[in-house]
Amino acid sequence: MGQASRLVLLAVVALLSAGLLPQALGKGRGGRGHGGAVNPQVAGICSRTPFPEVCTSTAGRHASKYPVIDNLAVLNMQVDAFAKRTAQARKHVAKSARTIPPQQTQALTFCDTMYMNTQDTIGAAQRAITFKDTGTAKIMLQLAVQDFDSCDRPFTQAGVPNPMGKFDKELNQMANNCMALANMI
Repeated sequence: MGQASRLVLLAVVALLSAGLLPQALGKGRGGRGHGGAVNPQVAGICSRTPFPEVCTSTAGRHASKYPVIDNLAVLNMQVDAFAKRTAQARKHVAKSARTIPPQQTQALTFCDTMYMNTQDTIGAAQRAITFKDTGTAKIMLQLAVQDFDSCDRPFTQAGVPNPMGKFDKELNQMANNCMALANMI
């Protein structure tokens, strides 16, 4: 056996013993791989949320990070996904600001402020979840919903479409799932 073959064999054995070979091959521990199925425990918990398909498609991606899948783990997965989607919304604000008429820029700036507030509120919810303070977590998540729901107001008042409408809808669904999951812990 040549030197290169021994190194490859040694690497495979090391990955197998560390339980990392499935992740190295792009197949996480029960989360969504590339087209793979959602962990059945995640799917079962997500089925009890208002938007189960959103829950499984977002929280399910994070399942490989959790050694134990329970209500608290799925809540953490969904809140993590919620935080990431909020960050994506802020990036979309910056991108949209370059293509909208100047009179809509102020409304979009308002949205960015609301998304920034949402990020802070999600951080407070994450800290509350760490301490299993579901009351505070739910209040923070409700405040987050109010923040991004406010984004639509200036566009409605101006009678123009909100370029953030798709994000607002998804964030609303994710927040409602988070609140339902918080009720399960």
